[in-house]
Amino acid sequence: MMKKFCIYCLAMLFSSHLTANELRVAVAANFLGTLNQLAPLYEAHSGQTLLISSGSTGRHYAQIHNGAPFDIFLSADVARPELLVEEGLALADSRFTYARGVLVLWSDQDDLLLQGGEFLHSEALQHLALVNPRTAPYGAAGVEVMQLLGVYERLQAGHIAQAENLTQAMQYITSGTAQAGFLALSQVVEVDGSVRGNAWLPDSDSYASLEQQAVVLSASPQPEAGQAFLDWLKTDEARALIQAAGYGF
Repeated sequence: MMKKFCIYCLAMLFSSHLTANELRVAVAANFLGTLNQLAPLYEAHSGQTLLISSGSTGRHYAQIHNGAPFDIFLSADVARPELLVEEGLALADSRFTYARGVLVLWSDQDDLLLQGGEFLHSEALQHLALVNPRTAPYGAAGVEVMQLLGVYERLQAGHIAQAENLTQAMQYITSGTAQAGFLALSQVVEVDGSVRGNAWLPDSDSYASLEQQAVVLSASPQPEAGQAFLDWLKTDEARALIQAAGYGF
């Protein structure tokens, strides 16, 4: 009952001031910073404003199932957009890969030895930030890396500070709740392309591809406008910004 009430409140929040010049976008937390950079460019291009709701991919998927009034879903994986299409909740022709994410083990403490995953073996490790692997692909990728290194079972027993999304995982690290954590590279890339803080990029072969797909939702009252935005994400202007933010294609 409470879940339905929350979704109703979300619907009222979005619908109360929605105009034809606004698109409601559910976006995976790892892509929020990049979408915030893209939004003014798209508004200048189209005259449309993006109303952005950020969170974990799993949570957005559940919200869409419960009737959350989004036009577009920018997922952090392939599985949820595929499921939404199969379930009739997203338009099949709209689905495409808008980015490929990169996993990073990151800390703002310069004295930690992250390279090669050495810190994950260290007895000095107290808490490691990890987004919920059941709802967030970047969390699942972090688990894969730890399993490959043979440290997951030990760290799972009291050393993992689990976050609901990547934004919260970053907050755990910067607040000192965790010494380091698995994040999206896009969260720590500077405007000039450098990576701030102390970072280690696990080999891309050590975790499943972080292919991120987008769809227009079937319940959207403006599917043409939603598709126009997804088409714009394929332009050179948008792709250059996405790549500069730490993503591949």
